[in-house]
Amino acid sequence: MWRYIIIAVGVAVVASEMPGLIGQSSTQNQQPLENTQTVSIQTNANSTSKHNPLEGRTARIAMDSRGHFVTTARMNGRRIKVLVDTGATSVAINQSTARRLGIHLKKSDFRYKVNTANGTIKAAVAMIDEIQIGRIIVKNVQASVVGDKSLSSTLLGMSFLKELHKFEIANSELVLTQ
Repeated sequence: MWRYIIIAVGVAVVASEMPGLIGQSSTQNQQPLENTQTVSIQTNANSTSKHNPLEGRTARIAMDSRGHFVTTARMNGRRIKVLVDTGATSVAINQSTARRLGIHLKKSDFRYKVNTANGTIKAAVAMIDEIQIGRIIVKNVQASVVGDKSLSSTLLGMSFLKELHKFEIANSELVLTQ
């Protein structure tokens, strides 16, 4: 019984401090939404959540004459020319690029069927330890590895892009924001 009384007193204290939190219908004395968000942010700041030191970093990629966004990225420390492809589910690399990145695959690893613009091909799944474009760094990015004849360039797909805060096209530039 005492437990319920203590809980009721706690709820009453919270209700008197923040009337909108309990769902009271009176709009008098309710704090605006901005204050509620500020309280939430302050609460989260005191928690043990991870701080991302890269948050807020941007990289800009100019549109080329064909309307594509091509840049040089660092993958596992190696400079690789990439074409940004929002239609690609994952980063796509060929076997030669995989070897340059230190990814060694067996023939039996190529067991997944992948639908491409040129038809269905076999692919392997691998992890790229780190991809960096300018000041943006994304770690542990899933990649599809295909044969050299199936892919001549590296595609920077959604397995990389979805890890960003946002990406947008503005003034003939692709702006990546972490």
